[in-house]
Amino acid sequence: MIVYEYPFNELVRSMLRLEYLFARFNHFLRSDDPELHHNAIAMLFDLGDIGSRGDVKSLLLKEFERQKYALNGLKSSQKVDQEALSQTLAEIDKAALNINQSMGKPNAAISESEWLNAIRTRLNIPGGTSPIDLPSYHAWKNTPSTQRRELLEKYVAPLLPWHEACQIFLRLLRQSGEAKDVVAHQGSYQQAPSGKIYQLMRIAIEDDSLFSEISANKYLLSVRFLKADLDKKPQIINQDVAFRLTLCQL
Repeated sequence: MIVYEYPFNELVRSMLRLEYLFARFNHFLRSDDPELHHNAIAMLFDLGDIGSRGDVKSLLLKEFERQKYALNGLKSSQKVDQEALSQTLAEIDKAALNINQSMGKPNAAISESEWLNAIRTRLNIPGGTSPIDLPSYHAWKNTPSTQRRELLEKYVAPLLPWHEACQIFLRLLRQSGEAKDVVAHQGSYQQAPSGKIYQLMRIAIEDDSLFSEISANKYLLSVRFLKADLDKKPQIINQDVAFRLTLCQL
């Protein structure tokens, strides 16, 4: 199953981007290949840019408080595993505390490094990070992989609380939804939110030749399936498409 996700607000959008970036960074970090460590450096800049946004931090802390309030309301329910609930509440408290206690900007070490800034300014130039342009960078890429990995881990360390918070936030949000099987007639599906305010839409489909285009507002949720074509414009589907729809709101 291929899963497509659509965020309904800026906080969820930022958390999904952080999840994507951390997954890529960790994948590149585990390698010994200097070219993949080059990709990890590129991910560092993006992670730092999102993690340093004060508005995202404020929204995340407010959302954690709202999630705690919602979960605390389940303490009297006999249908809920109280041990698991207590563990989840403790995880939220820990993640919120770590985010709240982070002093200054978590990307300070990245933004204040002249060496990294030299790399960043040349990433958008074709061939700009070649040995003739950045000999110090070329020398670093030829150091032992353990040394390169240690440096990358040092720069990403202040951002790790964001990784933990992102994982908890998205896990709880995804678990809050209940999947249902629906059909997009002639490749198109629409549904009224019925007054509910959702945070995340998830669409799962088995056909890997199709992809979904999603749009939504407070009046209408709309999904359209198209057939991927790498050489031409994507083709609109004129057949029924079965998929699984999950609307999440904790």
